Amino acid sequence: MINKKLLLLLLGGSLLNAQTINETNAAAKVSGKTGINTKVPTRTLTVENTTANQGKPVLRLVDTPKYSANVNSDMDADLGGNTQNKTSYFDYKPLVMNNVGDVYQGVPMTNNTGIITLEIDNVDEDYVSNFNTGIDFRNYFVAILGAQFLVPDYPANNEVAMLVTSKEIPDTSQGNSKIGASTVFLFEDTATHTWSIYADYPNMGVKKTTTGAGHRNNISTKANGRWIISLLVGKRELVNYARVYYDQHGGATGNGMSDAAYRAEINKLLNRLE
Repeated sequence: MINKKLLLLLLGGSLLNAQTINETNAAAKVSGKTGINTKVPTRTLTVENTTANQGKPVLRLVDTPKYSANVNSDMDADLGGNTQNKTSYFDYKPLVMNNVGDVYQGVPMTNNTGIITLEIDNVDEDYVSNFNTGIDFRNYFVAILGAQFLVPDYPANNEVAMLVTSKEIPDTSQGNSKIGASTVFLFEDTATHTWSIYADYPNMGVKKTTTGAGHRNNISTKANGRWIISLLVGKRELVNYARVYYDQHGGATGNGMSDAAYRAEINKLLNRLE
């Protein structure tokens, strides 16, 4: 082990802390850089806070115009400013800062989500086992905003299409109520890593019949309907998402925060929103 005296000699007679060593290394790389409250700027412009200003913002801009005043203006076009009729709200990007203070250009000042309405026509009666949207599962997050199912229309042929129940579904004649709820959800197509849609009315199908008293029970002909599904799409890195499991143990009510695993996941998500 090197003793303290030898270490002092090796370091020129004084102990250097890590900050001093870093500044010494950076001192040779300050050409073309400007510093405020620092002699060793590490970027083109480096602003270091002072002891008297601790706890306060490092930068204040006074009497700056709103960005809307600069939209479609001809402000300093000859100096690289706006060009008339070519600048819009979407051309502006905020500045973002990482944990060491480096500032970067952020995403455009616009809504980074989009809404897509899909019309999936001529499906197998009401059944869609896998509609591949083509949206990359790894780069985008997708949520269903709403889903609607339409049966086909046959006005010229005196025919009508309708959703009918199968023999397996509970019937009112047996003291039960008929069930007609749809099941629509998103999942990852693992072969292509894209978002896919499942849509169905369980134990139901679409049949068409000829109208009129003599044909009212003729429902053996298959008919194909159309799903209209609206999706909200956003970049994954911009969406805070959590899938949380909770076992309600057969009860009618539940309190998610009473479960430690549930509580941890919810709090982790909420903390990201702070």
